[in-house]
Amino acid sequence: MRFFVPDTNIDREAAKAFITGSDVSHLRTVLRAEPGDALTLCDTAGTVYSCVIKDISKDCITCGITGSEECPSEPKVPVILLQGVPKGEKMEFIIQKCVELGVNGIIPVVTERTVVKFDTKQDAAKKVARWQKIAAEASKQSGRGIVPFIGDVVKFKDVFNVIDGGLRIIPYENEHEKTLKDVLRERLPADKIYLFIGPEGGFSMQEVETSVSEGFTPVTLGTRILRTETAGMATLAAIRYEIGD
Repeated sequence: MRFFVPDTNIDREAAKAFITGSDVSHLRTVLRAEPGDALTLCDTAGTVYSCVIKDISKDCITCGITGSEECPSEPKVPVILLQGVPKGEKMEFIIQKCVELGVNGIIPVVTERTVVKFDTKQDAAKKVARWQKIAAEASKQSGRGIVPFIGDVVKFKDVFNVIDGGLRIIPYENEHEKTLKDVLRERLPADKIYLFIGPEGGFSMQEVETSVSEGFTPVTLGTRILRTETAGMATLAAIRYEIGD
């Protein structure tokens, strides 16, 4: 059993950790946890703790820490996905699978060809909260040491204000010469990588030109055009393979 707790719930000096919130009810009523059961806790910063349950109350489960290590499943180079928001449940699928593949964060972007509309900031915030929950569940399932962040929904013109540095890549169907492999082998190592994927219908030419002016390199992913829910996963998998993690 693997659960994420905030760093403030880890008392390293006393070798104790505390589970609070909705996970308490899940452990008590669904998993029927009892004192003496072993479980794994992650502090969301990449450290994994081996623990044994000591005490279970209504609002808190106290665990004794028996060991700790840096999570071996976390990637060497962080990759942040800038994802043009697709319609329907595709965004949930993208988040789940990209978290499994080792993405470090996802920023939802409203582009020129984005079909989905967010009527209010509250509507967007509710979506982000649900997406963050999906990321947390995918992190548990795939043995991650962190929960990748899901950023606030931003408009295309504003996305460049929320990123900083890094190798910047934008797959584009009208790029026919420079491959992802070319760029990775020319530009790695990098402290982080930003990957920009368009929604259904892709990017407009103006958006690609603007992205290039902001430091993004257009790349081809091959002779076939990939759907938005496929492109990010395929590119992320290729990046992880090239880096070696």
